[in-house]
Amino acid sequence: MNFPLIQKTAIFFATAVLCIASSVSAEATTKKEFQLEPAVLYTPRDGLPNIAAKLKAGEAVNVLFLGGSITVGASRGMGYVKFVENWLKAEYPDANIQIINAGVSGTGSDYGDRRYKRDVLSEKPDLVLIEFNVNDGDNDRTENMERMVHKTWLNDPHTDLLIFYTMMKRHLEYYKEGKLPPSASAHERVAAFYGIPSLCTVYTAAAQINSGETPWDYFSPDGCHPTQNGYGFFNDVFAEALPELLKDAPVKAHQLGKSITPNLKISRPPYVAKPVKFKGDLLTSKGEKALQVYPLPVPAKNWTGEPVFTSEDGKPLWRLSWMPRNLGGKLDPAIGADKSQWEANDMVWFEEDGGFTGAYGSKLFSKHRDNSTLAAVLKEIGLVRFIAPETGRYVVQIKSAPWSTNTSDDQKSMSLSVLKFSWEDGPGESIAFYRETKKESKGLNMEIETELMAGEELAFIPDADYTSFYFGWPDLRITVGYLGE
Repeated sequence: MNFPLIQKTAIFFATAVLCIASSVSAEATTKKEFQLEPAVLYTPRDGLPNIAAKLKAGEAVNVLFLGGSITVGASRGMGYVKFVENWLKAEYPDANIQIINAGVSGTGSDYGDRRYKRDVLSEKPDLVLIEFNVNDGDNDRTENMERMVHKTWLNDPHTDLLIFYTMMKRHLEYYKEGKLPPSASAHERVAAFYGIPSLCTVYTAAAQINSGETPWDYFSPDGCHPTQNGYGFFNDVFAEALPELLKDAPVKAHQLGKSITPNLKISRPPYVAKPVKFKGDLLTSKGEKALQVYPLPVPAKNWTGEPVFTSEDGKPLWRLSWMPRNLGGKLDPAIGADKSQWEANDMVWFEEDGGFTGAYGSKLFSKHRDNSTLAAVLKEIGLVRFIAPETGRYVVQIKSAPWSTNTSDDQKSMSLSVLKFSWEDGPGESIAFYRETKKESKGLNMEIETELMAGEELAFIPDADYTSFYFGWPDLRITVGYLGE
């Protein structure tokens, strides 16, 4: 089963998650500490001259939207992604216009920056529209926004950019004073520094809500996600601004020069894998000492690049796969027992984010503190596979930190299944199954003894009984010991 990382005009997740900006990190700033910029409907600056010329000439253009769940939802109904597509096709009927929705729910500009090469530049966009105001919270993400600008124009200086602002409910107090909220103010300073057009697509909505003319519920059913009426406010601003931004102007190569961030680093240094080390001896609960120890390598520390981790003599020891999420959800110990449903699905190393992903680009196996997280998202479940290097008895010790979820239901549960796959044809055999609820979560602490022939496998598979944007076992440590024949 192979899928592209991004599908044209498709959205990453079917269900939007709650705005993550309500939890502000330690780098967050207060309203008094942050320089707030004036809120205006839109500022054309250098406009969109290059895509304007291509549209007028009837050429093929790629228009890409990058943002969070508000952008994800904007491909449905009459959200602004669909509206801009319809508007452009009506105004430029001879042009071949391709719209790409690269939104990922619950993510801010830090993650947008990390996946920019993979999910944006790979699409060869003529115009990138960036929306991260809500999920950036009150954080100053100037550096992330600048990195995306530099990555764009170092790749192709004729790619046009546009930055626009969505809104969460608590932003109304800033708009009442005629100011942009903190994260949007940071984005606005980046836009002004580089001559990038910006749109405050909630300008009119905020004014009407603050005046009492329009109730908040008309705009949004929660703290930030727009209703169809809410998206209408965005669309009105695009309809007013686009003719101005797409006016005839000489084609230009956008210039970079200096940056706001001192000594701006465009990309992080490449990950360099270190050898796996195990301190001390591995003893079973009965006191038996393992003759060989095979700890699960940590991604971005011991494991990079390929989804197969080999021993020093070249034998495969660990392998990363994924399975469709719809095969789970029932906390069945036999989840994944049909190997044909996932065996050919290797995870993919995501260098910019330091983890392994499924086909849709979300991390399934990543570093957590000094260990790992094995996770699943709405469309995929991660699998870690251990491949026995020799025949004999093995002990498996599994530990993790306590876990929590983004659901308030204390009775929701998460599980980890361990399946054994022998050389014989047939389904995998469940040899261990652990389940706990959020309310009772203490983390994993399991020990399993089993016999394996060389080349037989153990698969470790997480699952949960609720639909969530993300769940996973944090600080996961799996250590396999060979006890002898």
